[in-house]
Amino acid sequence: METNTGSVLDDPRWHTFNSQGFDCSCGERHVGLFAIHLHHPLGWQGGDDYAADTDLTLDGNFLSSNYCVLDGKFFALRARLPIQMRGAAPKSFMFTVWSSLDRMDFEAFTRDYREGTLNKNNKVRARLVNRVGGFPDSFNLMGTAFQDLDGGPPLLLVHGVQAGVNNEHPMIAEQRNGIGVDRMLELFAAYGHEMRVPVANSN
Repeated sequence: METNTGSVLDDPRWHTFNSQGFDCSCGERHVGLFAIHLHHPLGWQGGDDYAADTDLTLDGNFLSSNYCVLDGKFFALRARLPIQMRGAAPKSFMFTVWSSLDRMDFEAFTRDYREGTLNKNNKVRARLVNRVGGFPDSFNLMGTAFQDLDGGPPLLLVHGVQAGVNNEHPMIAEQRNGIGVDRMLELFAAYGHEMRVPVANSN
């Protein structure tokens, strides 16, 4: 558990990571934050290949890099799940995850993306439908998805499984309060990017 609650700007490792980078167990040297992408929603039983977003169909099964439909009944969007780096806003550790919407909201969001009519005030209820590594079970955490004018996937802020239940999930607190370098490295390691050994030996 991370005990340091100070700004990452006070941690020399943060500056080294963003200037020189750290060697990683994956064989690369990473300089600065990079997103962790989850391939599909939990429950997807199809193949790994993505169709084109423009081929979206609301019947049957469909998976592209941004949209998923299961049995014509389950609708999900890729969303950006930011975990802020404490004291370094707007820098965030970023996951891209999958968020389940009801059909009406899904159709409205996909239409806005297709027609380029995004509005930062457009938001809908969304449910996280991944188990995100580095956290206790996050499947079914409720949240809100916000459109972003940059055209990227919507932003997902989580706030609980349902009203009054599991509102102490650490993902909720970390989105709100931010994380430090130790926790950042722990989250990267959960996805095969182990950089903690080189960090311990860095100057």
